[in-house]
Amino acid sequence: MKFSLNTIRKKMLFYFLMSIALVSSVSVYLSINSNKFFRKIDAMFLSSVLLEDMQNYLAESEKNLVLFIRTKDSDSKNNYQLNADLLNENAEKLKNILLADDYNIERLTNLIDTFTENAEDAIYAKQGRDANTMREKYNYVHQVGKYIMEEIQWLNLQQLEQNTEYYSALARNNIIVQKANLVMIVDILVLSCIIIFYITYKMTDPIMKLSQSAEEISKGNFDVDEVIVTSEDEIKIMAEAFNKMKSSVRNYIQELHNKSEIESKLMEKEMQNLKMQTLLNNAELQSLQSQINPHFLFNTLNAGVQLAMMEEADQTSCFLENLAAVFRYNVRRLDKEVTLNDEINSVCAYIDLMKVRFGDMISFGVEIKDEELMQLNMPPLILQPIVENACIHGIGEREEGGRIDIRVFRDEEDGLIEIIDNGVGMGKEVIDGIIDKASGGEAMPEKPKKGHTTGIGITNVIQRLRLYYKKDDVIDISSVKGEGTRIVVRIPTQEGKICTSL
Repeated sequence: MKFSLNTIRKKMLFYFLMSIALVSSVSVYLSINSNKFFRKIDAMFLSSVLLEDMQNYLAESEKNLVLFIRTKDSDSKNNYQLNADLLNENAEKLKNILLADDYNIERLTNLIDTFTENAEDAIYAKQGRDANTMREKYNYVHQVGKYIMEEIQWLNLQQLEQNTEYYSALARNNIIVQKANLVMIVDILVLSCIIIFYITYKMTDPIMKLSQSAEEISKGNFDVDEVIVTSEDEIKIMAEAFNKMKSSVRNYIQELHNKSEIESKLMEKEMQNLKMQTLLNNAELQSLQSQINPHFLFNTLNAGVQLAMMEEADQTSCFLENLAAVFRYNVRRLDKEVTLNDEINSVCAYIDLMKVRFGDMISFGVEIKDEELMQLNMPPLILQPIVENACIHGIGEREEGGRIDIRVFRDEEDGLIEIIDNGVGMGKEVIDGIIDKASGGEAMPEKPKKGHTTGIGITNVIQRLRLYYKKDDVIDISSVKGEGTRIVVRIPTQEGKICTSL
């Protein structure tokens, strides 16, 4: 089968693989030479290091043996054993390295074995209170230690002389290898540059022709000459497609111009429909607001408060005052922001009303852990609907009643308002339905809001918080059926929404 470079991919793969093969072969060759050189250097100095370590281990072994004989200290015995083991271990390593000097290594190993055996005998004699044997063994150990030290020093001297001669030979050989490597690297670089320049020219020349024609077309000039490419590859196919595209674009632009006029007329009509829908929504909101005459109700409640005070009905007077406060707060415009302090005060008034309604069935608690958070601004009617929902749907459905706690505190970034009740709780599907509805999706149908005073549900609260703070992470809802519900409202403290008039 005849091999031909008739595609860009084949050309690029061929030239790149050829360059990579050349560079890789040089790299492998240099790496092998370097590894050989460093392995030889390591072998040269490893024996010297082992011999020096053996001297230290021998000295430490004898030192700790003397300490144990004098003091019978267990730590000294352990230290002796550790250094003796290391001494034997290094002797084994040295045996594998200095194969040419087997006789001296074998002699050194036998001396070390004699040293450790007699040292163990001295330790046993000390433990058995045999002073004469202990003294005899120790003197013998001391003498063997001197022989070992002399043997190590002799081996070290011999190894140093061999290493010096070997290193000189390696250095001379390394200079020759470096010169050969340099010549090889220069040759590879020159060859790679030639290949790169050739590939670049062969591939970019037709592409530059296409680029120049495309630039003329981008300026609106569709009368440029057709691009002619002689190479039998994808660039030729691309040039032919470009020539066809040029004529197609000319026709397509005319069609777009006609369509844009039609779409402009449709967009104008759609904007008119949106404006009409906005007007209808505003009219509907005004219609709902006009169903209540707040001034009439305020005046009526105030008259009731005065009547209760005249009749010395203090509880009734307090009840009506709280009712008036809650109602006055609830009928304010929802687009006017309030402080967290206002929200808490309104909730406290609402709680007093619920105490009259439910009596001892429901208990409440309010805890403010960070007074600075009370100055934060927020949308109105956020907390009352949540407390209201906890009273009616959470605890109101329990015969034995329950408790609602409100806490205001701060975490690393946000101010947190936590509302906890020990009511009937709700399932995960209900929570998901609330969040889904607040996000504009289909949700489960809500229960009828019996007994509500605001007419604002949890979904409405979530939507207004998200619109106000321009973020989705504004509320956390967790609940367990039969145990209760925990709702945490997050108020960002880095938004600069702090009231300074308090």
